[in-house]
Amino acid sequence: MKAGFSVREPAVAGQFYDANPMKLKADVEKMLSSADTGKAKAGYGKVQAVIVPHAGYVYSGKTAAKTLKTAEGGDYKRAVVISPTHMFPFEGIVAASFKAYKTPLGNIEVDLDAVEKLLNSKTSYISEMTEAHIPEHSLEVELPFLQILFPDIKLIPFVCGQIETNSAGEIAEALSGLLVPENLWVISSDFTHFGRSFGYKPFSENIPEKLKELDMGAVDKITALDFRGFSSYIDRTRATICGANPIRILLKTIELVKKTGAVFEPELVEYTTSGEMTGDYSHCVSYAGISIRRKTGT
Repeated sequence: MKAGFSVREPAVAGQFYDANPMKLKADVEKMLSSADTGKAKAGYGKVQAVIVPHAGYVYSGKTAAKTLKTAEGGDYKRAVVISPTHMFPFEGIVAASFKAYKTPLGNIEVDLDAVEKLLNSKTSYISEMTEAHIPEHSLEVELPFLQILFPDIKLIPFVCGQIETNSAGEIAEALSGLLVPENLWVISSDFTHFGRSFGYKPFSENIPEKLKELDMGAVDKITALDFRGFSSYIDRTRATICGANPIRILLKTIELVKKTGAVFEPELVEYTTSGEMTGDYSHCVSYAGISIRRKTGT
């Protein structure tokens, strides 16, 4: 890894979210303040991981805010953010040489020592590819929420490409030491991309109902913490969940950490679709927010 002297500049400010710092801060705070997250299950402590969407804030911001708010108040040291690639084909997960990631709200420092340690791990499926981070919106759009909720948090950012069962296992093994209460895992993923423009139209009638049924099939596997079941479901349905591979890494890592006695409690926080907002289900993206708490003392 290079020395990490440069700062990753925002790529989608003014497109996916407001580029004006004051307006962006007000937007994020409004979404967070209006989010009702309910009460956590008795006996379960801090949120360990969240799965959150990464579309423009007008579409998925409220779902992202409501999901991330379940972690509010946690004294996290680092955010392990894993997002899918939309630009570059590669295998495994990749880090970058940046020392910080900039948004209109300022910089989030990268935990360079932690990233360096992972790059020096035994697996070849964790490597450096800075160019994959430069244009990637799916990581960037989560950062303003983290900056408002956890202003002192450090970042361990990865962009995820193609993975198989073996590579998922190796990556999970390397990352398992980071799945601890002091770290918040943020898995960036939209759910089904439906319509001809996405190359995915498995049904043409009763679209809202069938789309929800399709997405809930995936959510059920995730909330069961079922790595193999989720992988099989994606293979069978070809559901266009863009963050399926980051989700698989989370599920595999949880599978490993559960062997140490850790107990996790997942919940679906919110499910929405762009079709609900636009009325157009011929071109529609789904958004599911999932929060996973870790039982106190495990």
